Amino acid sequence: MFAGTLGLTFLLPFYYYLFPNEQFIPNLKDVFYLILLALICTVALYVLFAESLKKLSAFTVNLSFNLEPIYAIIIAFLFFDEGQEVNVSFYFGLAFVIISVILQSIISRKKKK
Repeated sequence: MFAGTLGLTFLLPFYYYLFPNEQFIPNLKDVFYLILLALICTVALYVLFAESLKKLSAFTVNLSFNLEPIYAIIIAFLFFDEGQEVNVSFYFGLAFVIISVILQSIISRKKKK
């Protein structure tokens, strides 16, 4: 995190020089959405993640947490019509992720027995 802050500190003057018309300071609407993003999408979900560890196994919670990009892709397909740039390699990658999740579930169940 320190390296990112340091890097941005040095790169920001170059950014201002190359893109002088870009608005950098967020307006009131942007601040509202940033606070909403921070509180609901980050803090609240991590609290729910931690609370779910009391009722579910760490494997189950971590599995659902790591599948979040898959959920986001499916929601983007269904509700936002975001499938224009999807090609064969995307489907191969998606298949690999889903197969690895299924195999991990099978292997962990066999180890418990």
